[in-house]
Amino acid sequence: MSNILKVTTPTVGYDNSINNKPSPSQQAEDLSIKNPVEANKVGRADGRTESGNNDGGKGVAYDSNFGSFVQSLRDLPKLNEIMSKMIFGGMANIVESGIGKGTAADIQAFFQMLEMSPEKLNEFLKAQMAGANRLQGPLFDVLRQIMDEATTVELKAGVLDLLKKYNDMSSGKHILENIKGTLEEIEARMFRNDRDGLERLAMRLKQHSMDANAANTRLLKEQIIPYMGKYVADNRELGKLRDLVTLVAFNTARYESGNIDNVVQAFWRLMDFPTFRKHFKGMTAEGFREMLLNVDYDRAAGKNELADKLLNIMQAGVKGEAGIENREAFINVMRSMLVNESVYMPLMHVMLPVILDGVPMFSEMWVDPDEESGNPGSDERGVKLLIKFDMKDVGFFDMMLYYEKGKIDMLIHYPEELSGHESDIRDNIRKIMSRNKLELEYLGVEQNKVPIQVSAAFPKIFERRNSINVTI
Repeated sequence: MSNILKVTTPTVGYDNSINNKPSPSQQAEDLSIKNPVEANKVGRADGRTESGNNDGGKGVAYDSNFGSFVQSLRDLPKLNEIMSKMIFGGMANIVESGIGKGTAADIQAFFQMLEMSPEKLNEFLKAQMAGANRLQGPLFDVLRQIMDEATTVELKAGVLDLLKKYNDMSSGKHILENIKGTLEEIEARMFRNDRDGLERLAMRLKQHSMDANAANTRLLKEQIIPYMGKYVADNRELGKLRDLVTLVAFNTARYESGNIDNVVQAFWRLMDFPTFRKHFKGMTAEGFREMLLNVDYDRAAGKNELADKLLNIMQAGVKGEAGIENREAFINVMRSMLVNESVYMPLMHVMLPVILDGVPMFSEMWVDPDEESGNPGSDERGVKLLIKFDMKDVGFFDMMLYYEKGKIDMLIHYPEELSGHESDIRDNIRKIMSRNKLELEYLGVEQNKVPIQVSAAFPKIFERRNSINVTI
């Protein structure tokens, strides 16, 4: 197994933290990513963009959707910094601000759930990983295999269309709740008589279910959206209200896309492809429908009490209930968490706030379960991980690992406070690997100076592939 961590060959164009200076040849290559001179634009003296060089030399257009996603990755370090501060301080800044009783109770329950032993931490980690990916299980393992085998654009597009519709279907309850919430916001901005009319229409929306999807969609498309559209036209509403109406229309399209009939039809169309058909021999449209009806979508979406409590706390902070001075911090956390929702995210990402044997710790884990081995011409795949954790009174750690067939490459950056214990760290890591019957092929142990960037650890982020790992 080659050294997949590439700790001695930093990727050109990334903000690497492995402290290797680029060679002259790499510097020369880096010149190629400078922007061409444009007479109608005022550029920097060196010809580079102001957006920095975090695009890995891929020439990312930062005014595109993908460019916005790449830019949002730069805010990820804020998540670790802010969450560590909150966990270490017991969110005292929130409690002291006079937050509501309900949220205070959520904070207390949240911290009680975080207290765990090493054994409980193992179970907690498994549960978080299981909930990190909505598209998991035998069906999606087969679909990933089909994507690898597909030789036509049409087959790949068909599989992605199926996944999109499944994602909309599994989110149906959440989408409908968003629609109802937006309708309430629209009502608050309307004149009284018109508001009463919209309220009566909204009250006719049924609680979400597979059977109610079609009726709710018809009501939205044929009555609610036209009613709001007429109000916008009659009153020449060109501001926030019109934007909210557009949002309802967008979510209605998603809600309709997630109708179970649309998902079944998308699946059945794929049966025209021999590559797809060989993996689903004997499967009928009715059998596929029955399988979808038997799925617990709340469980599949990784719903858990801990996540609900954290979201309630975050919502209170975003609303300013923790003090206006803290609102920006909560907004940054929410933005960082929403990076997972992007269709461009090819990785699994989980947060692990815990109090381990009385010591508060905040950790993040990035996982690529389908990393190439790095050997030329090899079809081997392994698991690549980037783990970041910050322990109170200990410091911040970075770990990169690549696992393949019982063998591991590993790089760990430890905090300055442990500079006198490097040999102990090496010895203990080797003992842990030996105890778990893992062969440690490469081990790098260095003092942490600059955190490892996610974009440097996983260059495939810029390649826009393997995007079936839709996370939640």
